Amino acid sequence: MFSTQRQRLVSQLPPDAVAILTANDIMPTNEDGTMRYVPNSNLYYLTGIKEDDAMLVLCPQHPEPSLREILFIRRTDQLYVKWLGHRLDKAAATKISGIDTVFFTDEYDVIMKKVIPLCRRIFLYSNEHARSENETQTREDRLLLDCRRKFPLHEYDRLYPLLGRQRMSKTPEEIALMRQACKVSGAGFRRLLKFIKPGKTGYQVAAEMIHEYMQHHTTWAGYEPIVAFGADTCILHYRANETAGKDGDLVLIDAAASQDLYNADLTRTIPVNGRYTARQRAYYDAVLHVHHQVRQQVRAGIAMKEVWQASNELILEALCQLGLCTPNDIRRNGEAFYLQKYSYHNVSHFIGLDVHDPAWFHEPLPVGAVITNEPGIYNAEEGIGIRIENNLLVTINGCEDLMEDIPKEAEEIEELMN
Repeated sequence: MFSTQRQRLVSQLPPDAVAILTANDIMPTNEDGTMRYVPNSNLYYLTGIKEDDAMLVLCPQHPEPSLREILFIRRTDQLYVKWLGHRLDKAAATKISGIDTVFFTDEYDVIMKKVIPLCRRIFLYSNEHARSENETQTREDRLLLDCRRKFPLHEYDRLYPLLGRQRMSKTPEEIALMRQACKVSGAGFRRLLKFIKPGKTGYQVAAEMIHEYMQHHTTWAGYEPIVAFGADTCILHYRANETAGKDGDLVLIDAAASQDLYNADLTRTIPVNGRYTARQRAYYDAVLHVHHQVRQQVRAGIAMKEVWQASNELILEALCQLGLCTPNDIRRNGEAFYLQKYSYHNVSHFIGLDVHDPAWFHEPLPVGAVITNEPGIYNAEEGIGIRIENNLLVTINGCEDLMEDIPKEAEEIEELMN
């Protein structure tokens, strides 16, 4: 899989180019603590290497065939092994990545003197994701600064458009991993339906799902589990905490599994006591109707922006049916006013190695894209927030719901809970 994905990228590079990718930093917490390491998505996508301090160099037209694909890994000493355990050696790195030429990272400068002078253009990756608000200097940022200092007369170009568009269309191997992540997410949700009752906390609910994921040799997706009760269901990224659900509350659960770093993204909103009230059910059915209709819109060739627009129109109809506004109100105050008040997020995003994968929202959806379908309506005054989220695989004539068998109809949810 990784060799194929490298070849797809190499086919897009000009003959006089070299592409360089690097691992992520290990991020600090306090004192001598560090955060859980998160591999660089693009480096993993092209090599399968999850370790820190790795690098990849692609120079497709280098006169020495052995220097057309180069993988760098960290040199390990015995002190490191005693404290933190074994790391990949060169043979293991080759077996995983399919790259024959492997050096240690401390050899990078010497090796690159044999590569970069023979190229005219240097392709580097910089995070251009529309929703990124990161102000921390990354290892990718430092790589750019280092390259410009050492090779100021070279031309520089962007890997983000090449890799971003390539990652939009998933390969069969990637889709198989995402199917498994969705399957395990469904197992976790079914487990929850037998567990949730008044008095359970957000921490307990999240732990129950994560426990199920790990029984299938997966882990949780690349975001903290969202578990919100009552009026907190209207807070989009509310984090699971010690708050307990009460009789009569809804609980919104946005938590999913990840298989070999490929993410699922699942949301369900269910009654803590196992029965929706009449008003909760009205909201739920309205959102579920939008969910079904959005699925009918998705197909190869349509742009994500068009899916968003269709969803907004359906949401506005639902708001009128729920009595939250009237068509005259919408004409007078504008659509944006009511969408921002009751449905303040778009219905879909791309997903894959990142929960919010890089993508182009104005361009046609390609076959093989995987996107979310997650309409929501939120009214804190009534203490009701509903979101229903599945993952859709884009096909030529429509889409396939990778979470089709995960309960979402209100009657089925109530029956399983009771």
